[in-house]
Amino acid sequence: MTTLIQHLLFVFLLFIAPAWDYYDAARLKRNPDSAHRIRYYRTVVSWLWIAAVLACVVAGPHAIFSIAPAPQEAYWLYGHAWVRYLVGVVLTLLTLAMVLPYVTVAWMRLTNKPRAYKSADLMQSVPYAYLLPATRRDRQWWVLVGITAGLCEEVLFRGFLLFYLHTSPWQLNLTLVLLLSSLIFGLQHLYQGAKGAVVSAVLGALFGLFFLLTGNLLFPILLHAAMDLRLLVILRPATE
Repeated sequence: MTTLIQHLLFVFLLFIAPAWDYYDAARLKRNPDSAHRIRYYRTVVSWLWIAAVLACVVAGPHAIFSIAPAPQEAYWLYGHAWVRYLVGVVLTLLTLAMVLPYVTVAWMRLTNKPRAYKSADLMQSVPYAYLLPATRRDRQWWVLVGITAGLCEEVLFRGFLLFYLHTSPWQLNLTLVLLLSSLIFGLQHLYQGAKGAVVSAVLGALFGLFFLLTGNLLFPILLHAAMDLRLLVILRPATE
């Protein structure tokens, strides 16, 4: 029964969730007001939590939140110090990019300098600007969306998919599993357009590398949440 549920959850993540989110985002794009945004946020938060809890139940928390592959399972990563160093540099730069907006805002507040919102203007030009938080209530909901995405998407697209594809029941090569899980993560973000899906797939691969190098899902969760929540720092606060 447990294996059957794992199969069904995998099918949901591969086919149903991307199609559902794409359709739901298209509906929001036709009516991009606060009420429809909050309905969209509520839907995303609900299915992510339900799916993530189910993944933990059928795979077990230990299998979801930790990984300890043998070095030969990804020798290109574990067997070469220079590769680990290069990956570490890339992941460090990614972390700094996620943290920089928070540091900038904190510094401006400490020095009583006025805020600039050039990044906000840039973000409003992206194809999915219609789903970004615009009102005060949107921003309150976005806190929950960011935390949910950071925790639940990492549980599903890193923790569960790596376990399901690599350990049980498929036992695929770990490198292939990393690529497949990243591709599925990219498909989940098709509502952002082809470019957004590719960027998401690349970010998924980087989060997966964090997971493999640290052996723990905690850091990818924190980094992912920081990435989504930084929009509240970048985007100009609502005036109403």
